[in-house]
Amino acid sequence: MDETKYQGCLGDWAEATDYRLCSWDSDLLPPLVKKDEIRFSYNQYKNSWSYTSCTIFSAVGAMSDLQNYEFTYDEIHEIDELSYERGRIRGQWWWTQSAYKLVADWWNERHPDKQVAYYRISKYDDDIMENCLSKLYVLGWNLHLTDEYYKDREDWMIDWTDFWTLTNWHAVGIVNKDNQRSVKDSWSIPYYWLKNKLSKITNFGSNFYIYVPVGDRLEEVKRLNEFKSNLLLAIETNSAMWHQTNDKNYQSILHYVNDKNRKKLEDVDNELKKFTQWNNS
Repeated sequence: MDETKYQGCLGDWAEATDYRLCSWDSDLLPPLVKKDEIRFSYNQYKNSWSYTSCTIFSAVGAMSDLQNYEFTYDEIHEIDELSYERGRIRGQWWWTQSAYKLVADWWNERHPDKQVAYYRISKYDDDIMENCLSKLYVLGWNLHLTDEYYKDREDWMIDWTDFWTLTNWHAVGIVNKDNQRSVKDSWSIPYYWLKNKLSKITNFGSNFYIYVPVGDRLEEVKRLNEFKSNLLLAIETNSAMWHQTNDKNYQSILHYVNDKNRKKLEDVDNELKKFTQWNNS
């Protein structure tokens, strides 16, 4: 079977409502103390129903490594079927963000004491990405497959940063394996290595998704993250208006409000730190 015929996803589908992790959020990520060195890999070509489901397999692989849990293919099939209830067209690819949200919802419903939240990270924030990998998290990502990319990968190492002829998107996981940046893929080559920082590789998408453990406090984490998203948006909007107005008094008010918003942002992050804790029991 020509696996490249089926590889693809629609893109990442980043939304303004996504919870975001930035470089100053490193403390929100507790180090993952894995009980063993197992990394879980699944083959999307094992069954015909999953040929076009790389986004689902990327998210399931990330959840497996986080929770040290091996999904059965029946469970993955169940999740895959649920994607069609959320607007996916049968037999078609899907969005990375949509898959990560679906797998999180599926997991949280069945494991209320081991709930997770998912976050979006910018590809260009090297500090937080390297921090995530060093703490053994999986970064869900999508990339454009190219003939040049396949050629570069023949020695199991991606050395190049620029690829030219862009084709389908494909969803993968990025992990720290053997102390090296690695791609965890859902096809016949489950792992290969990345020489360069993720932000430098041009055919990779602009956003990552990551699962973070929150125990049994998901609703409070949701509230705080929605508050945080609104604060970030307000700060950005107020800053733009500060530059757009010629009213000095109004500029002063906007400056004052943004100072308050930034202080409240610190308060929210301090609260979030109480809930994003890994439970090793």
